[in-house]
Amino acid sequence: MLNDSVLLVKLFSAADESVPPLGLGYLASAIRNKCEVEILDCEKEKIQAENFALWLKNKDFKVIGFHVFTHHLNILREYIKAVKEVIPQAVIIIGGPHPSCAPEHSLKNFPEIDYAFCGEAEKGLSAFLDALFANNLTAAVKATIPGLVWRHNQEVKVNQRLFWENLDDLGMPAWDLLKFESYPTGAPHSVFYKNFPIAPIVTTRGCPFSCTFCAGHLVSGRRMRTRSVQSIIDEIEYLHDNFGVKEINFEDDNFTFNKERVMDFCEKLSKKPWQISFAFANGIRLDSLDEEMLLALKKAGLYEVRVGIESGNNRILKLMQKSLNTTVVQDKIKLIQSVGLDVVGLFIIGYPGETRKEILQTFKFARDLGLIRANFAIFHPFPFTAVTDQLVAEKKINTDIQDWDNFSLTKVAYVPQGFTKNELRNLRRYGFLRFYLRPKILYKLLSSIKSFSHFKFIFRLMFRWVFK
Repeated sequence: MLNDSVLLVKLFSAADESVPPLGLGYLASAIRNKCEVEILDCEKEKIQAENFALWLKNKDFKVIGFHVFTHHLNILREYIKAVKEVIPQAVIIIGGPHPSCAPEHSLKNFPEIDYAFCGEAEKGLSAFLDALFANNLTAAVKATIPGLVWRHNQEVKVNQRLFWENLDDLGMPAWDLLKFESYPTGAPHSVFYKNFPIAPIVTTRGCPFSCTFCAGHLVSGRRMRTRSVQSIIDEIEYLHDNFGVKEINFEDDNFTFNKERVMDFCEKLSKKPWQISFAFANGIRLDSLDEEMLLALKKAGLYEVRVGIESGNNRILKLMQKSLNTTVVQDKIKLIQSVGLDVVGLFIIGYPGETRKEILQTFKFARDLGLIRANFAIFHPFPFTAVTDQLVAEKKINTDIQDWDNFSLTKVAYVPQGFTKNELRNLRRYGFLRFYLRPKILYKLLSSIKSFSHFKFIFRLMFRWVFK
């Protein structure tokens, strides 16, 4: 193995989905001309912390980088411990959503970590490795590296972030290093699908909206940046030709933000000789949709629309700064259904200040909308979101004593006044059962199962969300 070698790690978690880590794929693409790069998906390979040291044996990576969500913080320590045991000289770096939201916390609370990156790290990591491999990683050089979080004179320094302007210049993620063909069937991010194999793609970065519970802007900023339509078509063609991909899961938060771009994409994709179905794993904004766009998307291959509705109560929607009300939601969903597309609704319960009556109102709203599926997530106070900052200021939570394991979406990380953890779990269970235990909905769900492995995946997922 080359001395200048880098390992990029997706940490193990209890999630049932098994999806290629696109962020690590983009990082690998940005640095592969400088060093040997390997991507390890511990989730896919079932490598938990206690097995990581064994996997590292006889390897000699110079740099090991971990992609970290907030719910990874506890197990991260165990993975780092394994690195220190087997390759003590390795430089340990973390990046991803948590260090982007809480950069100082990431180094202050993890003395074993050498560096972190906040925000988009393709340029920053590339510059960091240039200096490291040249033995020129001085304080003066560190201060120039975009997004680097580092220590100097017992102080944590957080460098200014640099957002990639022309996303086409990034190229595609390193699909060969992601080993797409090794991912299991029947376990995509979106749970349900029309065709397989299914691959994720990201076409935009940044979010200009101000939803109080969301941390997206802390990772990629508020200014929208988009890939060209041709680059998207080229990546779909590459995935189709090399891996037989038949469906795309767009992982964007705002794919439909620019109507002209959407219409251009639909026109170009519709002209291709192969048929590709697609959906939006994270949902799309209702207020961006009109009939012309929906018809074009359907013709191009869209088969269902997932939307972040969040609540069935206007007071809560206003608190969330969703820029929607229940009337707009009803009208837009009727519009989507009128063009022959099914709708999946995504909701949040247990938002600060929400009452039991308002939660029950959300459950009824979901049932009355004619959705084919719904998901009810319990609110999580992710670090440095607007609502979390408010809760900290009001001394309703203390981020210094959080149990980070509870930030997995199926668990309870925050209990609003007037509730208990068990009551929130029971309410979520009630919402799921009332929604799905209806003959038409249950039949639709069962008829969407593609294989026995897909059935097992759905069963495990529903058990974790409903009964744990």
